Amino acid sequence: MSADVIVVGAGLSGLYAAREVLRAGLEPLVLEADDRVGGRILTQQVAPGIDVEIGAQWIGDTHHRMRALAAELGIGTFAQFEEGEATYELLGSPVLRENEFHAAHRHELAALDQALERLDELSGQVPLEAPWDAERAAEWDAVTAARWLDSQQLPPVAERLLEICTVGILAVPMAEVSLLDMLYNLQTCGVGAQLFAESEGGAQTTRFDGGTSRIPQALAESLGDRVLLGQPVMLIERDETSVTVHCRGGLVARGQHVIVALSPTLASRIMYDPPLPGVRDQLTQRMPQASAMKAFLTYDEPFWRADGLSGQLISDIGPSRMSNDTSPADASYGQVLMFLEGEQARTFGRWPEAERREALIAEAVRHFGPRAASPTHYVDGEWSDRPWTRGCYNANMGPGVWTNFGRALTPPVGPIHWASTETATRWSGYMEGALDAAIRAAGEVATQLRR
Repeated sequence: MSADVIVVGAGLSGLYAAREVLRAGLEPLVLEADDRVGGRILTQQVAPGIDVEIGAQWIGDTHHRMRALAAELGIGTFAQFEEGEATYELLGSPVLRENEFHAAHRHELAALDQALERLDELSGQVPLEAPWDAERAAEWDAVTAARWLDSQQLPPVAERLLEICTVGILAVPMAEVSLLDMLYNLQTCGVGAQLFAESEGGAQTTRFDGGTSRIPQALAESLGDRVLLGQPVMLIERDETSVTVHCRGGLVARGQHVIVALSPTLASRIMYDPPLPGVRDQLTQRMPQASAMKAFLTYDEPFWRADGLSGQLISDIGPSRMSNDTSPADASYGQVLMFLEGEQARTFGRWPEAERREALIAEAVRHFGPRAASPTHYVDGEWSDRPWTRGCYNANMGPGVWTNFGRALTPPVGPIHWASTETATRWSGYMEGALDAAIRAAGEVATQLRR
């Protein structure tokens, strides 16, 4: 088979890159290892009329490309339910509703606001195109985000809340991420205060009618038979004028350029002939996928709303440390999504499902009352066991990675280009970032072919 541009991976970034290539007047061919499109987007039906978003689910107010794409594809959106009070259980306290928690800890929360302002200030000093050029890059890349948090000497409640929110975004313990990497992630997302926001301006304000999977499915349909499933790429050969892509089942595809739209970890598992530069290989060895799991409790109705609750919890007891109301727009049933990220995903994700289910229901009862004890459906999904993702939400860099190897993250290697949300400079780690990376990679290809 042949095409102008071979795209490896039919996640959001790969499909959008292929569409951009096609719009540039070039012919793409998309090779996907899995038996479905979407990558880290996965809407799963658990019963007739009841869906769960095992993968990516939200967009934010400043995710303009995703909003435009949904509108173009005719996919409606609706606002994330935010009314009512959240509930908290931290540092041995009983469960408190939001207003009483804020009244009891106003001084600690003021200290948290000050810490977020400091993060805003520091992240604003990180150049998006070259974080290694930040004036304090060497200093920030030499320490972990956890070490920085310790140095702030925050009151216990403020420190715990900031740690929970940070792990909720990065999906790894703060001890595994350099301070520079955390600051870069905040900067790509419009700096810290906006990223941590749950309401206006945040990253989780809007959902998609019928499920997020409709977006990659519609993109794939627009590409037609240019998308091939069940084709794991094993080897990419290149010379001065062409690429040859070999799949495990024997399919061989030839083109002028290839866009590898996979996370850095999975991209590194393809063989390249000639081999990639050592700095690129060293980089991808140091960009592991994060650990994230989502568990859904479905009920006949969102009963917590009548009690004045938003369905959001924050807990350091767990198993879940945060939750959201993910009921449909018409509230025809109630659904609570409970997040397990970082150590929680690694620990409880290895429990037998029945034990994990029991522990999560017990937590829901603590926060939302006895009616939470009897969900009609329970389903969860962990990403590290999935062979074509090996983790979510994104990849992270530990100390020393940005300053020693970061320059190799996005530049093409001859006719090989890189596109995944990890390579984005706007909203890295989000669907918006996947589009950002796809536009860059497709633009590189079109520019080189025009030459």
